[in-house]
Amino acid sequence: MSEIKKENPFGTPDQYFDDFSARLHTRMAAEAQSSAPQKSRIFQLLKPALGLAASFAVVVMLVYVPLRLFMPKEINQVAQTSDTSDAGFLNIIEKIDEESFVALLNDTESEDEFTNDELALYVSANFSDYELYENLTNK
Repeated sequence: MSEIKKENPFGTPDQYFDDFSARLHTRMAAEAQSSAPQKSRIFQLLKPALGLAASFAVVVMLVYVPLRLFMPKEINQVAQTSDTSDAGFLNIIEKIDEESFVALLNDTESEDEFTNDELALYVSANFSDYELYENLTNK
């Protein structure tokens, strides 16, 4: 290691900084002239969003058009039944006032009477054995 000279092997070319400012000005002028107009910048910003919208449109068309060709009656029936059921439900909700809504929530009298077997079936279907055991031991 003592035989290696301790000098910096890196350096700039001779007379590099003599004409540096002139080269910098010409480069900046060239970039200013070749800069893209404002419209293309907006397009560059919107390009990903437009591509995403176009891909969604293609996917919808690839699914919807074949379904429409092979099952036109079923699609129309589903659309008609969903429109009428949603419209009826919305009409009921729009006509109800706040007092009636609160009264419905607080209604303790219920016409539905459940048998013990129905309640046991519901509990066994919706709760695990661990949840049942946990609720029984916490009382």
